[in-house]
Amino acid sequence: MAGKTSAKNTAQENLFRELRTFAEQCGIEVRCEKLSRDYGYRVRSGGCTVMGNKWVIVDRALPARERLDLLADELRESLGEQVEIPAKL
Repeated sequence: MAGKTSAKNTAQENLFRELRTFAEQCGIEVRCEKLSRDYGYRVRSGGCTVMGNKWVIVDRALPARERLDLLADELRESLGEQVEIPAKL
């Protein structure tokens, strides 16, 4: 069973990388960072604008599926109908 989970994670990691490349081709900076956590505040992954440029910050500690879902959602929100996402993604 571990082999199936590993293969699934690898496929999701590959898809995340492809989606990240696509986002960057569309002018969206994607950063995978270790987001700090401390008493009194909570940092979350998500989109933001930095000096007029769209960024998506992704917590690299998230499971592959959550990172993939987050990036896909941010792309849908940012790009809307402006651009067609390639079918393989």
